[in-house]
Amino acid sequence: MLGAEERQEVSAGYPSFVHGIRESDWPHLRLGEEDMRLIQGKRGEHNRLGMGVQLTVLRFLGRFQTDMERIPEDLVLRVGEQLGISDPLAKISVYGENGDTVRNHAREIRQEHGWTSFAEGETQLVAWLEERLKYSTDGPKAMTLQAVVWLREQRVLLPTHSTLRDVVTHCRAEVEDAMFKALVSKMSLRQVGIIDWLMEVPADKRTSRLDSLRRDVGEPSWDNFAKALSRADEIRALGFVDVDVSSIPDRKLAQLADHALTERVPRLREQTGRRAAVLAAIKRLETSALDDAIDMLDKLITERFIAKPKRWADKALVDAYPKFAPDGTLTAQALLAVLESVAESVDHDSGEITDPVTDTSTIRAVLETIAERNTLVLAAKNLLEYMPARDSDTHEARRAKALERFQDVQTLVPVLIDRVRFGASPAGRTALAALHALPPLLDREDVQLDDIDTTLVKGSWKPLVEGDPEQSDGAVNVPAYALCVVETFHRHLCKREIFVQGCARWGNLLARLLSGEVWAQEKPSLLTSLDLPEFPSTYLDRAASSLHADLAAVASRMPEGAQLTHNNGDLALPKGRPPRASSLSRQVQKMLPRVELPQVVLDVLSRTGAIAAFTTRNGNPSPYPEFELSVAAVMVGYGCNIGLEAVANDEKDALKLDRLTSISREYFRPDVIEACTTAMLGAETDALNTLHLDGERLASVDGHSFVIPTPQTGLHIAPEGNSEVTWLTMLTEQAIQLSGRMVSGRPSAALEALNTLTTYRDLTSVRDSRHPEAIVAEAGTHEDLVFGLLTLSGYSYQPTSDQTNDPRLWRIDKSADYGPLQGATRRQIDVSQIAAHWEDILRVIGSIHHGAVSAHDALRILTRNGQPTHLGSAIASVGRIAKTRHLLRLYDNPEYRSGIEAQSRLHKERSDLARRICHGIDGPFPNYYPGLENRLGVLGLVLNTVALFNTVYIQKIVEKMRAQGKDISQSDLRQLSRMMYSHINMRGRFHFEPPTDTMFEIADLEPDPS
Repeated sequence: MLGAEERQEVSAGYPSFVHGIRESDWPHLRLGEEDMRLIQGKRGEHNRLGMGVQLTVLRFLGRFQTDMERIPEDLVLRVGEQLGISDPLAKISVYGENGDTVRNHAREIRQEHGWTSFAEGETQLVAWLEERLKYSTDGPKAMTLQAVVWLREQRVLLPTHSTLRDVVTHCRAEVEDAMFKALVSKMSLRQVGIIDWLMEVPADKRTSRLDSLRRDVGEPSWDNFAKALSRADEIRALGFVDVDVSSIPDRKLAQLADHALTERVPRLREQTGRRAAVLAAIKRLETSALDDAIDMLDKLITERFIAKPKRWADKALVDAYPKFAPDGTLTAQALLAVLESVAESVDHDSGEITDPVTDTSTIRAVLETIAERNTLVLAAKNLLEYMPARDSDTHEARRAKALERFQDVQTLVPVLIDRVRFGASPAGRTALAALHALPPLLDREDVQLDDIDTTLVKGSWKPLVEGDPEQSDGAVNVPAYALCVVETFHRHLCKREIFVQGCARWGNLLARLLSGEVWAQEKPSLLTSLDLPEFPSTYLDRAASSLHADLAAVASRMPEGAQLTHNNGDLALPKGRPPRASSLSRQVQKMLPRVELPQVVLDVLSRTGAIAAFTTRNGNPSPYPEFELSVAAVMVGYGCNIGLEAVANDEKDALKLDRLTSISREYFRPDVIEACTTAMLGAETDALNTLHLDGERLASVDGHSFVIPTPQTGLHIAPEGNSEVTWLTMLTEQAIQLSGRMVSGRPSAALEALNTLTTYRDLTSVRDSRHPEAIVAEAGTHEDLVFGLLTLSGYSYQPTSDQTNDPRLWRIDKSADYGPLQGATRRQIDVSQIAAHWEDILRVIGSIHHGAVSAHDALRILTRNGQPTHLGSAIASVGRIAKTRHLLRLYDNPEYRSGIEAQSRLHKERSDLARRICHGIDGPFPNYYPGLENRLGVLGLVLNTVALFNTVYIQKIVEKMRAQGKDISQSDLRQLSRMMYSHINMRGRFHFEPPTDTMFEIADLEPDPS
């Protein structure tokens, strides 16, 4: 029976002997030469054995264990075997009888190896914790485990888990209290009074003023856009704009703001840090409220002036199709007949070419074989009526339909100019000036070309603005010009060439790059962290040498006459094919235990100890009895999207709806989901190591697209092409989700990976399995730029052949002969461009790494009008070096290729499983609201539990098969999917009971009929 302290150690992942020592740990525990020298100086085998055991225990636990009866027998046996001592179990008992000897040996080991007691090292630990907690948002459990790592590195003996946890909790409280006081000290008494006033509930209202401010204004409409601007003005009018909170780290502010924006106000009023949290929320809302308003503007312009007119134009074209289609066919037949009649004749024997004899009567006779002349003329005129002019474009019909929205423009433009402060880069200044000059023109009927900016009127806008036959010479169609200006303004706004002052997402991106003194101060540490040289010659020499070696090596291995390229000379990459289901896969699927989803969740929570991650905000265990049943019910209710009512049961206290609602609010926080994921990742890694399936640190990024149907509110995973928002997830090769983030639209998955990994790199002190080194994802547009950004940031970007848009190879050495690859490498990289922009390249990459800009924002900075800027072209050149090396490995290395394809396939299988699990409707979910990520984070947890459950029982099935004499190869094991779900029931009325061994019986091996 475990004591209370041991139970806490096991649940927290503290070093302990309770679960024994893993096989993979034994190589690190072997005694070294220095250990043997110390041991051999002892008299008697029992003393030498005891000294060796104490050294091994210290290496494993980080502290001494003076009670020899609590040391695992296999440890004693292995140490005895290494020392050549017979009957070690008896001798360790003799050793343990003399407590003084045991304690003296422990003291000697401490002195010899430089270990200090916890009492001596506590001051340094507290200083380290306080410094780290100033920036970290990790919870008590995660910080305790990080403290364990630090104590081991500093050779400080670990205390009991409760002692270390209390130190961490105390430091965390001290740092948070200091941060609360620092934030409150930045406010005047009047501002403190305003914050208290915001948390009060007016007598005639049911909610507080803070509730009103943090609630969005509703669906996009012109009236709601005005309300959104008023909300932003109201927040800024509170008088906190000048409060400087830059001394508080962004992540700490974000954590405080998230808490204040999601916590119920009555509970918030009772908490000690309430004023600091509300201040952080107000500072967040000062920018996010205006961002939300511009988000709505973006949606309105896109829908009202672009998408809806396009649907109208498309419908008009479809309705008119029966009218012009026959005329088009007739006109084409007539043209072909004329062209054939005037074609030269060639004598195939002599090769002589003879011009045809044609005249007007001949051509007329040819046309009359098709139709009468008047019929053909009428058909051509009818066709021209529906077809755009030669100097126009495909947008003409849509833009003509958009003129019906001129009244909306008359309403919108004055609001934009009067209430929103815009700025512009040089590329957007003309469009912004045209917008500001527009209001006086909207009500005039005599606007001339000299009154407008004609440089904006291009393509199909030109005939619409200037070509109205009812207008006098030089007159302008004002509705068309107004729509032209608004559309141009919107295009520049989306590229951030026009930006909104006071915004974060829609603000000036260039101003956020590190520059001046800040860049000079941060540059040395950033270059060291990114392993980038200060001068370009070092980097370029290394890159040129690596690229030349790879091209020469692959060319030398190519068989003579091999078909290497497509007709255009580009490298022909082999396309990935999903492996066929093996007999092993079919047998494993039959033997997996038939279970319900709650049983899977409860088994994994118990097996991994992940239930201990669900702590109170102070880091204490939950006081609720049968807590694991409540947690599992919330996970199933939210993960399946069927709601808590569907899993509630009034006959059981742990499953009552009030209990589940309370637990879902209090315990499913981002830090809890993070800690739970960590526990599952560790268990998954152990299971894969047992199966010898560990490999390269790969990660893939993909997303679930969600749509909110209008007739029936609720959250659905959307079919392809019908999405409102996307929940982007990063998946390790262990099939465990590392992160999830809600985004609008479908951004570059590879850049999202860079953003996520940069965050993880900042949050942890060591690079472990949570830090993949290679990324498998789609680049989206600007593939070479994405390769460059990821490569310079220290990651290997490895898209599959299907995810690669442009398979062209590049070279640096113009004179090199690459044999069979000579034609495919005809394009040369301009390294002088990289050298010329090296300082700015470092500044962009350093800004991404520092968190000043996101990778998506960097891409906007590096492109203009859909094309890379000069700086963007330089980074794209770096990307071409990395991409060429990647393409060569894809072509030349089947093992490299199969590993990447397997990771991509794993993410697709996980998406299929997500659609299977998230089958219910529980709404409403209008647009994004703070906290929705937590709901979708629970779906990620449920997916993780299914993956881990499958891995554990696949391991047991493989062991059973091998025990029965079946030979299983590693290649067959690698093809097994950990996302199988046919054995799991995910629908119906669920039952929640603690797991028992009989629930998960593995069926006997059956012969494969195939």
